[in-house]
Amino acid sequence: MTDVDLLQAMIEKELPREKWVVWPGGRAGAIEAALIDAVLSIQAKYGSEHNGVRGSVNRYVAAVSPGSPANDLRRLVALDAAELQGLLNDQMISGRTKASAIQEAARNLVGVGVEQADDLEGINPEHKKAYTKVHGLGSVTWEYFCMLLGTPGVKADTWIVAAVSRAVKRKASPQEAREIVIAVAEALNESPTHLDHALWAYERSRTVEVESANV
Repeated sequence: MTDVDLLQAMIEKELPREKWVVWPGGRAGAIEAALIDAVLSIQAKYGSEHNGVRGSVNRYVAAVSPGSPANDLRRLVALDAAELQGLLNDQMISGRTKASAIQEAARNLVGVGVEQADDLEGINPEHKKAYTKVHGLGSVTWEYFCMLLGTPGVKADTWIVAAVSRAVKRKASPQEAREIVIAVAEALNESPTHLDHALWAYERSRTVEVESANV
């Protein structure tokens, strides 16, 4: 069996469609919110409406764009750094605050003509470079950023890599995991984004259950 066959077999056995956690819909048309979400999601809990990544994004939107989409990176660039840090959190990434990485990425994107969600092209190498040249940000969260804005994809983070590695019985790289999940999604006639989210949620909850059982 190929790696694709192995993952598909595992999904069909352990994660039938009726158990899929539904993709919540991302942040289409709200590029500020999507960028903040993507960067804050690195090694973090998504949380509820008032805490975690979700809470931080909600505080930002309520402060700068109440009642309308947070969809202008120029506003994010212009915001006082200390104010942004206060709205988000004090999490660090690669020796710097995530807030500073967010503003640098926003500045870089504006520099290549990306101001609103409709300006972003996931396959545009200049747009991707503007994001990934920020210290601490890479291709995994770039893809997630694009996914949040409506581009189908796979965020090959710790949980997705763990699920694929378990299925193929060897350690898969993030790139391998991404390609395998996309291929399985195609075989299942499903959106890669929807399969990614269902697999991510399942593997995360499964690991917590296993760890709890071993306490």
